[in-house]
Amino acid sequence: MLAPTDLARQPRQQSAHHPSTARVTAVAGLYVLLIVSVIPWRSATIYSGGVDAVVIAKALIAVIALGATVAFAARTRERVAVGIAPAGVIAVVLLVSVLGSVLAGNDSSTIVLVGRMFVVMATILLLLTCVPWVTSIACLLAAMAAVAVVAAVTGVPSLASTGRLGGGIPEIHPNELAGLVAAPIIGLVVLMLRNGIRVWRLVAAVVLVGIAVASGSRTGLLAIVVGIVVAVLVNGIRDRSVLYLLIGVLPLGYAIASFTDVFSSLATRAGSNDTSTALDSRFDVWRVVLGWDWGEWQKWIGIGLSAKKIPVDIKWRDEQVLDSSWASLLAQTGLIGTALIAALIVWCVASALISSRRRWLVAPLLTLVIIRSVTESGLVDSATAFILFFTVASLLTHRSRHADDPTGPRFDAVEGRRSRQASLT
Repeated sequence: MLAPTDLARQPRQQSAHHPSTARVTAVAGLYVLLIVSVIPWRSATIYSGGVDAVVIAKALIAVIALGATVAFAARTRERVAVGIAPAGVIAVVLLVSVLGSVLAGNDSSTIVLVGRMFVVMATILLLLTCVPWVTSIACLLAAMAAVAVVAAVTGVPSLASTGRLGGGIPEIHPNELAGLVAAPIIGLVVLMLRNGIRVWRLVAAVVLVGIAVASGSRTGLLAIVVGIVVAVLVNGIRDRSVLYLLIGVLPLGYAIASFTDVFSSLATRAGSNDTSTALDSRFDVWRVVLGWDWGEWQKWIGIGLSAKKIPVDIKWRDEQVLDSSWASLLAQTGLIGTALIAALIVWCVASALISSRRRWLVAPLLTLVIIRSVTESGLVDSATAFILFFTVASLLTHRSRHADDPTGPRFDAVEGRRSRQASLT
């Protein structure tokens, strides 16, 4: 027979508003499974349809993550309310892409990708109901950092062979690796700005920044820098330890920039000419997509989510990879889907700015999402960038911002009633 203290403790452990350590660990583990199910396992391969061992394995992991999350949420009492309006907007965009893929003749691969995204959205929404919003984001960032560290450690040989650090297990591109560590770096910076410098926070930040620098991703580093600036603007400097760190870091950064070629080598990748080439290739894709005739159906609804390359009439190459989320949206979902996602982004920015309770963390992460969407694909795709974007958007809804306060009168009444019942028992 359970003692009265056990009866009082059991509902509290199962409450989303007061999660136990085991509950938080479980949520972080489920986020790891979700990230592993969407992250590329083969850096040089673009999915264009069909089924193989990797596709089946990733699908199984995604289904396992969803099933475990459903069971976990079913055992959660007093779940956190989460708005589903962003999910509705994205669902419409995905259905538009399916229609375009049917007309373009690549419907099978697009339907597979759309199915993956619905599984990802359902898993995230359920996870957000199981713990408070700050805990959920912390679990997501911790999961991203854990996957990134494993990938970086196993990918060290790529640094010696190519000069850029990529993932080993899983095998991911250096830009993807930089994207994985970017959000955790922003999270650590926000934590230090608000709560001061601690040894473990500083060590973790140094390790993750080292991975980002070793990846050689210039756009990733730019997004991190801008995200940190936004974090400082919305949080300020509240602790002396942060000020002392800045006093020590700024002169060091100045010395490195003035007396070494570290920054210039990073900007030009040791003097390579791929800076202008990469920029030109992005413009080439934009020219082709924007050049579609207004009377053509693909201009309005796109050619499907599975379209990762666009035919180009350029010397030395016939195809160009879509390496911007907005160019990808125009090609995959047309003007209709692009306009819906653009409206959702604008709404997210406005909501983040007016939400004093969430702006301190959500605004820097949203800045990271927006910058990466311009230079990299994945904003609306089965990718880690989409996981972060969808999580932030869901947490900015009116229902999410006003219905998860554990200090509210409804929660206090429920907890008081439980305490009285436990004492009577």
